[in-house]
Amino acid sequence: MPRSKSYNTYASLKRPEFRKRVDDLLLKFERDFYAQNQGAEGMLKQDQFSLDLYKRHNVETMIRIGLKRAIDPLIANYWATRDPQLCKEWGLYGAEEGRHDRMFAGDLHKVGMTDEEIYAIRPTFATEILNGYFYYTMATEGPLAAMISGFYLEYIAGKTQPDWLDVMEQHVGAENTKGARAHLALDEEDDHVDMVWNMIMRTIETEQDEERFVAHLIKINALFVSYFVEVYAATVLGTGADPSALAQAAPTAALKTNLATQASLV
Repeated sequence: MPRSKSYNTYASLKRPEFRKRVDDLLLKFERDFYAQNQGAEGMLKQDQFSLDLYKRHNVETMIRIGLKRAIDPLIANYWATRDPQLCKEWGLYGAEEGRHDRMFAGDLHKVGMTDEEIYAIRPTFATEILNGYFYYTMATEGPLAAMISGFYLEYIAGKTQPDWLDVMEQHVGAENTKGARAHLALDEEDDHVDMVWNMIMRTIETEQDEERFVAHLIKINALFVSYFVEVYAATVLGTGADPSALAQAAPTAALKTNLATQASLV
């Protein structure tokens, strides 16, 4: 297994009280995802496995990594004159993460997909909206939202992927999920969840900063829920041939999730 170059240099967790609040919120996101979204619980049940969903999920993971590969250098550049140490740390982290799409490509090859088929697939509308949000916030306030997305993905992947992969391996075999397993192992080895958290916490100084963090996190989660709704509809429900239905699915799901989360926090 290749050793990550994004070494974690932090000896302790920054802003632990705020992290407790964020951890609680992320656990709520996970519970709500399984409780409120059609097909979500099926990802944990062997008799509801969908190979089409498995393939499309992995393809979208590759697409997101590729799109983020263009954003991470912008984050590092932003900090070049503001916090050179953070510039170096995020640059190393982004460079390492940006290569991980090929891990997932290896798994897809083993279930019959070629690179030509993989790279011919366009992003979901939810992924396009998510990346648009990164560029918009980068232009209007800085890279915080794009950085939080890195933390969110590291955290959620560590919480959900092991169970999902256990189910997937019953159908496609452990040999065919080695890429996803290697990705998780690398993240765990470098303790990416806490490492990315600490990098972001270098930029959080006030209660207002914390509230902005939470606001971004809620929106990012809503868009990832929308991604699942869209992919599930296109694969399991078979609405992929109806572009108008998919065009409505992502923003509608994001709005519902966003409003429900905000209401529950009042």
